[in-house]
Amino acid sequence: MRRDWPATAVDYESSVAKALLGLGGVDLARSCETDPGRRAAVVRPTLDQLGLLDLDPWGDEEESAAVVLGVRAAGAVVLPWPVVHALAVPPSARETGLYLTAGPVRRLDHADLFASAVAVSLPGGEVARVTAGPPAAAPLDPFAVPVTLSPASVDFDVPASVAMHMVLDAFWVTGALSTAASLAVSHARDREQFGRPIGKFGEIRWRLADLLVAVDGLAELALHAWWLLRRGAAGDADLLALRLQMLESADVVLSNAHQILGAMGLCDEHDVSVIDRHLQPVLHRPAGVLATTDLLARAVAADGFAATYPVPALDA
Repeated sequence: MRRDWPATAVDYESSVAKALLGLGGVDLARSCETDPGRRAAVVRPTLDQLGLLDLDPWGDEEESAAVVLGVRAAGAVVLPWPVVHALAVPPSARETGLYLTAGPVRRLDHADLFASAVAVSLPGGEVARVTAGPPAAAPLDPFAVPVTLSPASVDFDVPASVAMHMVLDAFWVTGALSTAASLAVSHARDREQFGRPIGKFGEIRWRLADLLVAVDGLAELALHAWWLLRRGAAGDADLLALRLQMLESADVVLSNAHQILGAMGLCDEHDVSVIDRHLQPVLHRPAGVLATTDLLARAVAADGFAATYPVPALDA
């Protein structure tokens, strides 16, 4: 597995990041909470100018890499637009949003932005049509929309789209956690106590080490999962292991960032608080840590798991 990205994809990520920072970065998420109409008025035109929603994650290596790195750049500012839900379906069905569920669901984020949307259940892969009601925001679900589900069918490859959704989720969260980690590092460097930066204290240094290792670990596993997916070798266990790592990394990064920032990090005026709140939908849907662990255990039992120490399937 190559660890370096194509230069064109890296340049594209920089272009996306520059454009989104020009819109205010994380402040854009704040403003869209206050005025949800800005998602269609400001965010969508920018995505169209960047061409992100026209790219094919199943295309050649450079185009696919540009997609996942573009999603990572969007995650870095918790962009208030469902780019993962859109990009997880083939370009021919791009106006259809794809959601993943694991059990009953009453709310989905940004479901009001799609002309049509479907939900796919894990495990099983049953497809349901999503009918969205008026937005009903909540503090930890800022773009929530009440939904009802009814049986449906689609004309694209559902398993392939589910796999791509899970990989793109990991890149989105990696971007958000990278920003949270950078904010924690900057605070530890700039905030002084007893005449020296708090980053010099052992308590803060080990917290910084933990959160930076968590970000790097997730970034590496997301790259590996993308590499497996492009080669048709990503099984259910690989994808669920990626999601579990994503959830555990988010817990490490966000909990340590809040501890480093102290009370300031819990205020909505600080970007870490906004990042934390806007990550909650992807961290809880389709499944949290316990439900994801259960799904992973079932997948390993059924198919095995090719890791450093391979685990055979129970019936092998």
